[in-house]
Amino acid sequence: MPNILNRSQKKFCNLPPNKNVRLLAPAGSGKTYSLLWRCKYIVEKAKEKGEPEPFFLLVSFTRAAKLELEYRLKHDDDFAGIHATVRTLNAWGWEQVKSPGKELLTSVSQMRSAINHGLFRVVEKYPRISQSFEKTKGNTSKTWFDLIDLYKSLGFVHTMTKAEYKDHVKYLRELGLIKILEEGYKTIYNLLDVANEDGKTKNESIREFFSFWKDAVERLEAQNYFTLEDQKYWAMLYFKKQLAASKAPQGITRYTHIMIDEFQDINPLDLELIKCAVAYHSNKGKPAALTLIGDDDQAIFGWRGTSPKFILYPEVYFGAPFVTCVLDTNYRSPKGIVDLSSKLLSNNLEREPKEMRSVAKGRATIKVLHSKGQDTSIETTMKLVRKLVKDERYQQVALVGRRHVSLFPYQVLMSAEEMPYYVNADIDIYAGEAMKDYVALLQLKADIKNDKVGDPVEAILTICDKIGKRGLAKNDRRDLEVHMRRVRPTSVGDALKALKTYPDLIKNKSTGAIAATIEQLLRAKTVYQFLDLEEKSLRGLDKDYQKKEIDTHYKEPQFSRLKEISKKYKNDFEAFIRDIERARIAGERSREKSNDDSEKGYKDIVNTKLHLMTATRAKGHEFDAVIVLDADEDEWPSRQTEDIEEERRLFYVALSRAKKYLCFVRTNDKAASPFLKEAGAE
Repeated sequence: MPNILNRSQKKFCNLPPNKNVRLLAPAGSGKTYSLLWRCKYIVEKAKEKGEPEPFFLLVSFTRAAKLELEYRLKHDDDFAGIHATVRTLNAWGWEQVKSPGKELLTSVSQMRSAINHGLFRVVEKYPRISQSFEKTKGNTSKTWFDLIDLYKSLGFVHTMTKAEYKDHVKYLRELGLIKILEEGYKTIYNLLDVANEDGKTKNESIREFFSFWKDAVERLEAQNYFTLEDQKYWAMLYFKKQLAASKAPQGITRYTHIMIDEFQDINPLDLELIKCAVAYHSNKGKPAALTLIGDDDQAIFGWRGTSPKFILYPEVYFGAPFVTCVLDTNYRSPKGIVDLSSKLLSNNLEREPKEMRSVAKGRATIKVLHSKGQDTSIETTMKLVRKLVKDERYQQVALVGRRHVSLFPYQVLMSAEEMPYYVNADIDIYAGEAMKDYVALLQLKADIKNDKVGDPVEAILTICDKIGKRGLAKNDRRDLEVHMRRVRPTSVGDALKALKTYPDLIKNKSTGAIAATIEQLLRAKTVYQFLDLEEKSLRGLDKDYQKKEIDTHYKEPQFSRLKEISKKYKNDFEAFIRDIERARIAGERSREKSNDDSEKGYKDIVNTKLHLMTATRAKGHEFDAVIVLDADEDEWPSRQTEDIEEERRLFYVALSRAKKYLCFVRTNDKAASPFLKEAGAE
């Protein structure tokens, strides 16, 4: 082993090749190099003993991690001779089962089509479910598919009996995942309109759904419709079938060693797939050697059905012994940041204690940036960003938010200054339908202000559409349009006068009341005034359960942060619209980079100086400077959380990305995040 490895890394690398190993690798501990040197050691030992060449399956959690592993294997001479397949678990599972004609469902329109063409016979068998589909007119397609996938993620199998179902529910309770299943139950109650019914009716609904689920899973597979979870689900069933038939791979198709990175982020389905894969890739009855790499302190996907118990107690869930190694040296962050992390994590009870030491050179700059309110906080942060981007000491700078909504205003402001950035968030509102409507209203206001409206009647109808949660009914729109066009209006003012004389109610409101609302909007002089009135008066962009499948904005409205930054634009509507469009284009380019599996795509991301991301997307990355946004009480932890330990782990993930500079942004009109005090930062 080379001298560049520390004592704990060498201990891991030098373990007997055929041992099952749990490697606990805290942030910045050099796990990727440790993993590759472990592979190198196993290859060399096989050569020394004259044994067959080992073949590795390296499973990464993200595409970025996969690309990094592939890059090092390809370009680092130290790792020449390692024969490894590097895949994400989804991609590897899909390789086992895909064939021509199978369609992967990744969009709402595809899901709606799959229900209409593939599931309609199944839906007809279940009265409550059929009634729900009929009532919502297909607008809940994604919700139904999310439920179908939830059951797979939690480890249910469509061949389960009622007794097996009950046993599995007990298993989920032991894992601490019962709340995830119960949230699924609530969705079922809402879809089947039994949320206010008694317990008996609710239980009947769950039984009906499970029966429907079993039929739906079979039917979708038979019709060649597959979801992302199906990539793993059907691979798992494929391996079970092969094992039942006593089949096993031979030669180079058999992996001697399976290594799973970010193991703390697996769900029950992932666990079952890994167990089946290890058993399938056996040699003379001996399973492939398994290495689990991860950090229980970075288990942050509980809302997705993952459990830290799998990495805390692997012997229990695999029924086999494991040797544990802990990497104890942090190469990324100076002592100050490592100390913050240790203090913070010491407040969690369900964890494996670790003693970390830093060998990073220099001292970290750690700051808490205070501002009076949200709008001043954004501008103060932008000043800091400009300074850090110009500073040659920092090759990469990241803004990390608890939620994607924290990033949205910075996308516009950075786009306005033509500041190149890469955004890695769970959701992009700039590509959504709600944003199109939002910009259309802004553009309409700009056109009215500049006397550029082509069709004044259509302008009034567009605004009427957004008054109230529902758009104008088709017949109401037609009648109102006919009424206004009778007077042949040549201006928006003329069309508005015609609106006032319309004799019928519109959306149960008098035309006088609607006209007054429109007049208020038209009188707004600044972008901020217009958006403030739009937020108060127009309901078409409000939270709307029925529209959330069209755009996640309707699940959690996002535009309030944009309203705050609109103050700087004063009455320049065109500039605000232009910068929103620039943010949309930047988001589109970021997605293209994210989806690029090539070495060039990987380098493009790595060489970008400025990064914006949510904390869940930050894991696996490191940056010279990190700005943690909204370090306030309602944000860290989330006010909706029931798992304070996971929220604390998420905060740890955010701050532990920093190599040299760490800043927490706070607003003084809110209480500080309790995690700041726990970490000793404030």
